[in-house]
Amino acid sequence: MQPSKGFLRPIVPIGWACIAALAFWETQVRLSDSALALTAGALLLLSLAVSRYALGLKFTTGPMLYVALLGLFHLGLVVPWALGIYNVARIPWFSPHGMSHALILIIYSILSFQFGLFLAFRTHTHARKSFKKDDSNLEDTKVFAAGCLLFLAATIMFVAGLMQLDPVGYYRITYSEIFRLQAESDPRFFGSGMTISFIGLYLAAAGASKRQLRIALLATGLWISMLFYMGFRGPALIAGLIVYVVGLKKKVRFPPWFPWAVAAFLLVAVPVESVVREQPLNERSFLRSVSGINILDGPAEMGTSIRPLIETVDLVGPAQYRHGKTYLVGLKGILPNLSPHWKPGVQESVDDLPPSHWITAVTEPWMYRNNGGLGFSAVAEPYMNFGTTGVILFFLLLAFLLVQLERVSIRSSYALAGWALIFGSLLWTTRNDFSSFFRPAAWGFLCLGAIHVLSAGQTSVSRIGRRKQVEALSSAPDSRPTAQ
Repeated sequence: MQPSKGFLRPIVPIGWACIAALAFWETQVRLSDSALALTAGALLLLSLAVSRYALGLKFTTGPMLYVALLGLFHLGLVVPWALGIYNVARIPWFSPHGMSHALILIIYSILSFQFGLFLAFRTHTHARKSFKKDDSNLEDTKVFAAGCLLFLAATIMFVAGLMQLDPVGYYRITYSEIFRLQAESDPRFFGSGMTISFIGLYLAAAGASKRQLRIALLATGLWISMLFYMGFRGPALIAGLIVYVVGLKKKVRFPPWFPWAVAAFLLVAVPVESVVREQPLNERSFLRSVSGINILDGPAEMGTSIRPLIETVDLVGPAQYRHGKTYLVGLKGILPNLSPHWKPGVQESVDDLPPSHWITAVTEPWMYRNNGGLGFSAVAEPYMNFGTTGVILFFLLLAFLLVQLERVSIRSSYALAGWALIFGSLLWTTRNDFSSFFRPAAWGFLCLGAIHVLSAGQTSVSRIGRRKQVEALSSAPDSRPTAQ
């Protein structure tokens, strides 16, 4: 990541400030929902262009990936609708009215995120040097080996947990039935296996040499293919993206056509999988499900994350702000349930649920009772806690921190593993709440810290052993014959 020389002149941030003023004016004159959707889409594209060509951020850096996914999950439906190129009748809940408040918050989030990037670059006068890869070693055999062991153990846990959900008919299970069975039987091996498998993959990729990385890439490809086939599209795609970017940070060269081929495949595979995952595992047919698929169904389905935002701004006003309570709920979820006898969770008050559960319970009670979910929104959670001001400050600070994280990610294999653990968990919050961030990030850093402590202890023991050998040799009498 190298900032362009053009950024050294104030024209770019001043120009963005003018664009922000114009966008703010548009949000105050009560434009139509379609006009606000197009404004948000234009701001997203402009933000990506400014970040790439004025700040020098590559499209595979953390800040760029985050804002791109944020836009896809919140604008993937409404922008095609506003352009008149997508039939929203395919989305049962969608109403072309009443989205203005949600769209305004999306506009503010994009504007604030870009200002955060400007602030991060302005505070580092030597930003160009700080983004250059130093000579530190991004390979660590111990981190790679530990990651591989974690991944293998987690894979066994996941498969055992899947079979435990339905010992007789696990091979006929559907995606929805997995969630129903998780509420009726012990789901800990299944859920924890998936979480730890991603931790293992990130550690293995971060510690691998270029030759070892081939093993990590192969394992990642097989694992995310299985998860995608089962219906877990989001976790699979985010894990694949993180390992791919880790490879790029290690200067691994992928064919230029690779990301374009993956994108084209996903345009078809994502909507097809939404249909076939409700079929039994052993009876799924992708070819039969391709007919009737619109090429925009994938982005439109991803863009349905705007619904939790729309519902949240309608339900939550200044009197209902949570003032950080949802983040505390997420922190409480870090601790695992280690009880030897699993019991279904006690019904909590609706207001004490994590945001993704809360919005489902309030707006779709039947879905909630049947263990379904709407997900959530990265824009909705700061609004739910602190209102519009919270959204602006959250994205301003997040952009600043993501740039700092990007700077330190290539200092060592441990730093790269830390980047993968944080950013991989953070990407999931673009369409969910922070409960999905704290647990995998905390567990991942616990594993990384354990590896570091054990490695340092082994190194210390080896040094002590060598020192004793040297002292023994130096204190031994000289047995060589003396000259006569």
